Amino acid sequence: MSDIAIIIPCYNEEKTIAKVIADFRKELPEARIVVVDNASSDATAKIAAAENALVLHEPRRGKGSALKNAFRNLDADIYIMTDGDDTYPAEEVHKLLKPIIAGEADMTVGTRLKDAEKESLKLLNNIGNRIIITLINLFFGTGLTDALSGYRILTEELAKNLPLFSRGFEIETELTLQTLEKGFRLKEIPIKYRARHKESPSKLKPFRDGYKIILTIGSIMRDSRPMLFFPAISLALLALSLIWGVPVVREYLEFKYVYRLPSAILSSALFILSLLFFIAGFIVHTIDKRFDEIYFMLRRKKK
Repeated sequence: MSDIAIIIPCYNEEKTIAKVIADFRKELPEARIVVVDNASSDATAKIAAAENALVLHEPRRGKGSALKNAFRNLDADIYIMTDGDDTYPAEEVHKLLKPIIAGEADMTVGTRLKDAEKESLKLLNNIGNRIIITLINLFFGTGLTDALSGYRILTEELAKNLPLFSRGFEIETELTLQTLEKGFRLKEIPIKYRARHKESPSKLKPFRDGYKIILTIGSIMRDSRPMLFFPAISLALLALSLIWGVPVVREYLEFKYVYRLPSAILSSALFILSLLFFIAGFIVHTIDKRFDEIYFMLRRKKK
């Protein structure tokens, strides 16, 4: 597995992109360096081209769009993902490559939270990261430590077979969850994480992108864990139904008449919705099983 492509999605990273290219070229001189310019308004693309990197242009804004462009248009045995802001040390790439080359993992993820520099992760970003990883571990039964890291290495089989739909920074979360759900092997490896260059501000919007990441977790949970997702909603609706319904039942048993008619109607509607969500879980679960069988047969046919 000697054909390696280093993918660097960039949006306005003219201050750091030359150093990132040089650092990775020093560590992996045999690798192809590919900069995916995500409609930058500065000289990012020109600098990357001057550094002899292959430049792909992605007009649709968003890190997810840039990465999907690279996976779709590049053929390689190994894909290395990194950022153009020089926060991920190039020398750490060998730690991430080792399990891939040894056949021990289909994706390695450089986890940042343990050895990150003090100024590299803002308090709000750190809190959001921990909330998201807690939700993932709770809902998907994993023991992950960093689902938002952009420093990853993927095998060709993984990169070409994952159905990715995210457009923005939620792409890392989707990569992690889709890897686990499709039965591929993921391994986390602690790495150092540097603070951003002062003239290269972060493009991440904590609240907006955090909201999108949580929606991504919910959608993948809905599709891959329907017997957890739908019954959980069903149980919540049933609880609300009982809150409004129990007083109505007590009233009827005592006076043989329903005085709280609106509460009775609301309770009945919530109970019906609860039942529908519970049934929907079984239907979606059955559909998922059929799609899993088709996916398995297609993968076996490719092999």
